[in-house]
Parts: sequence; C-alpha cells; structure tokens
Amino acid sequence: GFRFEFIETASEGFFRDINTDAADNVILNQLNETNYIRERSFCLFGLGYSYKIFEWSELYSNISQNYRAVTFSDINIVNPSFIIDPNIKDENGYTFDVGFRGNYRDFIFYDIGAFSLFYNDHIGFIQREFDDGSVKNQKGNIGDAHIFGQELLLNFNLNNILNLDTNTKMNYYVNMSTLKSEYVDSQENGVKGNSVEFVPRFNLKTGCQFGYKNFKSNIQYTFISRQYTDATNSIIGDLSGIIGEIPSYDILDFSCSYFLNNLTLEFGVNNILDRHYFTNRATGYPGPGIMPSPSRNIYTTIEYTF
Repeated sequence: GFRFEFIETASEGFFRDINTDAADNVILNQLNETNYIRERSFCLFGLGYSYKIFEWSELYSNISQNYRAVTFSDINIVNPSFIIDPNIKDENGYTFDVGFRGNYRDFIFYDIGAFSLFYNDHIGFIQREFDDGSVKNQKGNIGDAHIFGQELLLNFNLNNILNLDTNTKMNYYVNMSTLKSEYVDSQENGVKGNSVEFVPRFNLKTGCQFGYKNFKSNIQYTFISRQYTDATNSIIGDLSGIIGEIPSYDILDFSCSYFLNNLTLEFGVNNILDRHYFTNRATGYPGPGIMPSPSRNIYTTIEYTF
C-alpha cells in the first residue's frame, strides 16, 4: 500500500520577546512579526504480511516509510536558555516489525514481537557553547537514530485456567518492552553512540483484574527505567531544569467499583508506594523545568443514573 501526503505549515501574526534582569526590570521588549508558509508533498510506501500458522496463532510482519514534519512548537520556544537551529528540517525514515499473536483456547491472549525504527535527521536538543562563553540548548536535527526492541503482551484468562464460576471474572496481564536506542551518525561532537532522548531501556506494566458479581477491582504495577532529555545524555540538570536525566520510577495503583441498580461506587488509591518522581522536563508553560508527579492520593466517586 501507499499514501500520499500534502503538508502545509503556516503562521501569520506576531509574538513578543520580553527579557528582564535579576530585579525584574524589563531590558528587552521586542515585537516579532511572522509570515511563514511551507508546503511539501510526498508518497509513503508500505508492505504488510500475515500468515495463520494455526487456528490460534498468526505470524505478521510490516515495513513502511515514516515521516515527521517540523511542527509550530519545534520552531517557537519562548525560553531565554533555548535557541532554534534556523536550518531545522523534517524527519524521515522507516519502521519494520515482526511478531506472533493469537488466542490459545481462550486461556491466554498473546502478542510477541520485535521492531526496528530508523530516523533520518532526528530532532532533539543539544547543549552548544558560543563564542561569548554562554551555553544554550539548541533544538535542531541532531543526527540519524536507530531504535529497536522487543514487545510482549500476555493476558491470562484465569476464569478458564482455574475453572472459576460464572459470577467470578479474573485475569492477569503483563505488558513489557525492552528498547535499545542509539545515534548511529551525527555531525555534532559527542553524540554518535549516545542514547536517543525519552527512550527508556525497560517499560513494564503488570496487574490483576478481579470481579465478583457487581464488584470489580484492578491493581497495576508500573516500572519505567531512566531516560535522557538531550542528545548529549546529560545526567546532571542545568539551571533551567530542562536538560538532565529523568530517573527510573515505579508506581502501584489500585481501583475498585461496585454497581447496585442505578448507583455506582468507586474507590481508588494512586501511587500507593508514595513514590516521588517526575516524567517530563517542560520547555514552556507551566515550566520550564521538572514537572513533579502527584504523591499518594485517594479518590472516591458516587454516581447515580436516572
């Protein structure tokens, strides 16, 4: 198959740069007008294949070209510690995946696969030092990147496995991925061989769902390994809080509900282990900097349907 894409990126209007000194006195108030339009069109090709080996098992594989256009947010960052490469351009590449999936006698649903994703001109951040001695984070095309890994999804129907009665519903699931990312080519110093930004090595979600008549409950454990936010793989954050490592974290959540005629009662606890973590370093509002995630929190809901 193939698809044809026509992309037009345009902006018309103005934005204002306002800089202040340490005493909050305005030292720059500049109006910038913009009248920008860019058009591109292209075809993307792909090929897919599947073969049913058994009644309960299917082999599948796909390869396709991919494309990511430069967005408005890529070229408009209101932050004095950031600059945009004026030569920034769109990304392109391809994706390949292969795997097995199926449902064995309604005992287990599975999807096991591997994939390879290649980026040309991957867009990211890099710290750059200028002639005046200042260091700023520049957003632009860092280099060519390769991401590959394995994904696993298993869902066990414990009702059928344990031969439970029809009033009971119970299943256990595991969703896990192991990823490897690398810049395979770059004109920037100290980038080739580094990991790609925001790609954790491990990602695990596992949990159990249980229900009996009108009662339902779910408990889930999540683990995300550490990840980087810039192409130089900086570990220590800079003064802006935008560049630096996002440490690994794990979360345990629980929720349950009970249905009685038109009345629904819900109760849950998020982050039972009360982990202190964050998942993002924002470049703009409400940042810039680390966006801390909520600590342990409890909620309850009462709903009545007329």
